[in-house]
Amino acid sequence: MSRIAMDTRAQNSWKELIEKEAATRIACKLKQEEVSKNEDEWFDRTKYKLKKPLTGNLPTSLKFPPRPNRTNTIEEIERLTEQLKNSGENILTDMRKPKKNVQELLYEGFTKEGKGRYQYLKERKLENPENKYEYPLLNSFEYGWKLNEVAQQYKTPTHGRGRIVEESFFRRNGVF
Repeated sequence: MSRIAMDTRAQNSWKELIEKEAATRIACKLKQEEVSKNEDEWFDRTKYKLKKPLTGNLPTSLKFPPRPNRTNTIEEIERLTEQLKNSGENILTDMRKPKKNVQELLYEGFTKEGKGRYQYLKERKLENPENKYEYPLLNSFEYGWKLNEVAQQYKTPTHGRGRIVEESFFRRNGVF
């Protein structure tokens, strides 16, 4: 979106328009509240009298089950989070933890020297997404997900064409 060049007069008119809109919204809200007060009168039970008393199969009062006591105090929540940390499970993250030797690269040297974080990210990048993530996060991940398993099942055709001429005739540098 392009920015609108505004001078002082245009800014003041814009500000006035916004204030007018806000005032209109407030007036509409107040009007709706007055109407809603009158709409609730239909529900007033004192206006209506029953011809027959309600007896028989209908219950006179409803008994709801007792509300469960909430014991989730701050101490209990802290205890549960500590228990989750101690279990070592990685529930809330999508990415798996790196191997120990890769993680130790973070603490060896500085990025400026080509070590530390730089080396860690370089090693982490070499890993396949299947080893880094629990499941495909993006749609683009789904196209190549578990591709190594499919490649192992694939066999080259027995009567397929070969590149005999290219391998024997052409030179290695690509010219003739």
